[in-house]
Order: sequence, then C-alpha cells, then structure tokens
Amino acid sequence: MGRRSQRLGRQDGLRWDSPTDMPHVTLDISANLGDLADGLLDSVIGACQGSGGFDAAVIMGRAVVHDRFRVLQQGASAFVAATLRIRPGRDDGFVAGLSARIAGEIERVLALRGVRLRTCVTCEIAEIDLRTRALILFGDP
Repeated sequence: MGRRSQRLGRQDGLRWDSPTDMPHVTLDISANLGDLADGLLDSVIGACQGSGGFDAAVIMGRAVVHDRFRVLQQGASAFVAATLRIRPGRDDGFVAGLSARIAGEIERVLALRGVRLRTCVTCEIAEIDLRTRALILFGDP
C-alpha cells in the first residue's frame, strides 16, 4: 500500500507544482434552472477541455443550485454565473476568449433545453494566488 495522500503547493517556503494545471469551475444556478445543472456543468467543462489551455483529464467542477435568490437585472428571473479559477500566466486574449466560450456554452444549453425565462448569464475568470494555495490529494488513486 503506497502513500495515501500527496501534498502539492507551498510548504516551508518551497513551491511544488502539480504536473498538470487544474482549473476549478463553479456554476451558481438559480433554482428555477436547477434541473439543468448537470448538463450546464458538463457543457462548461467541455468548453474548458476544448480550449486547449488545460490538461483535459484534470478539471474540477461543481454546480451549486440556489433556492433563495433575487435577480434584479433587466427583467431577468433566472441566472447562471460561472466562475473559473486558473493558474496565472495566460494572456488576456486567451482568458477573454475562454470567458466568452463558457458563456456561449451556457447560452447554447439554455436554448437547446427550450428555456424561455429571461436569464442573466455571466462568466468570470480569476487567477489563483499560488502563494496561498495548498493542495492535498487524499486516498487511493
């Protein structure tokens, strides 16, 4: 039996980098679109995989459906807010293009599923501060 956990990140002033770049996708979704959460998450992860900017096998995603929400945006009554956290170093063109690609994928899923609710779709991409990041992979592979 091998090591059950692997520590990656900063320790004692040293930086150990993961061999791959793992973007973290979070989708915040209003409850009136909650039944679309899995399809939206799969689509957004697909957009990240197809961007060529990440190792396709290492993407972490989660969808959070909000039961209590308010949307005060030009008559919208629903929302999907995507947040992607990535390592620093990508140029502005890549980041802007990926943000537009993710928002477009969300819009595509909404259209394919016949959503008629006016929906506010946003995507924000933030760089992870590697100085404060720690990563532990626990358990058997």
